[in-house]
Amino acid sequence: MIAFAAALFLQAASPPARPSFEALSKQAIAAREAGHMDEALALYKKALRLKPDWDEGLWEAGSIEYDRDKYDDCSTDFEHLASVKLGQPPPLTMAGLCEYHARKYEAALKSLQEARRLGSKEPGELDRATRLHLALVLIKLNAFEKAITTLVELTRSYKKTPDIIVASGIAGLREAWTPPEVPEAERDKVFKLGDAMAAVMEQDSKEAFEKFAIVLHDYPKDANVHFRYGSYMLQQDPDRGVEELRKVLDLDPNHIPTLVGLAAIYRKRGDMTAARGYADRAVKLAPEDFATHVTLGRVLLDMDDPADAMRELELATKLAPGSPEAHFNLAVAYAKMGRREDAAHEREEFQRLRKMTEDSGQL
Repeated sequence: MIAFAAALFLQAASPPARPSFEALSKQAIAAREAGHMDEALALYKKALRLKPDWDEGLWEAGSIEYDRDKYDDCSTDFEHLASVKLGQPPPLTMAGLCEYHARKYEAALKSLQEARRLGSKEPGELDRATRLHLALVLIKLNAFEKAITTLVELTRSYKKTPDIIVASGIAGLREAWTPPEVPEAERDKVFKLGDAMAAVMEQDSKEAFEKFAIVLHDYPKDANVHFRYGSYMLQQDPDRGVEELRKVLDLDPNHIPTLVGLAAIYRKRGDMTAARGYADRAVKLAPEDFATHVTLGRVLLDMDDPADAMRELELATKLAPGSPEAHFNLAVAYAKMGRREDAAHEREEFQRLRKMTEDSGQL
């Protein structure tokens, strides 16, 4: 009798058995299918503690967290899933989207570029989201021209949409904003400029001229509006494009992209005096911008001054060691200086970086 009572006591005192992974996973799926998302998320998390590499659970938990604006949590889950499902774009895309919303822009850039490198085989919407958010991340990181190139590809694949127009306008104004960060006073300008740029992306010349006429009329003193119009006109009427770029410098004498652009234009035209003048101004105004040193270096190479060109291009490679363009031009300078081994090394570095750039989907 005593032994029986003791057995009953021990049975009552022992903790209840923990639910198995199988039970928790089934309960999580049932809760999700019933639309009980908070309960489902809690159950997915419990199941994942027992089986951390459960790919379906990571995807569903991350998706619920994304829908609940829990971006730090969903970025962790999708990053883990990407390590479990190596070589598959969807987890990387979702990780990048979560990182973007969590303001982890460098991490988002890495995830989204890797997703593009792998090449999404998913439905068009996920591929479209990858490209759009890659452009938005590039904007936040001040890589405006790369963002515009990404938006051009996106537009020609999926047609223009309001979010593409807004992203284009932000990049065109060279502001590191996300769409919600656009000040109210700038929204009209962003949309009108983006609308004109999107027409260019769609290769609709008639509409592009009409839309640019509107934004230039409404914002005649904005240097970046004139810069975008001038950049477009360089493709249609080069002399008129150059005239428009000169207007940019009247409005903003320190507009670095215009100085770099005019230096490149006059270099191609063989007017090395003008090219040198614009390139020198760009370097003095933006000594930390590698592109200014590359531009001046190329001008100096054409002026048969490889020693000064080499110094500019060496500085460019220090400022941007991942730039294929800088290494290519430095190789040319070394070759002209008779430094064959150094030239060969820079050519190898150029080839390596170019391959990395192409493989990663960088633009």
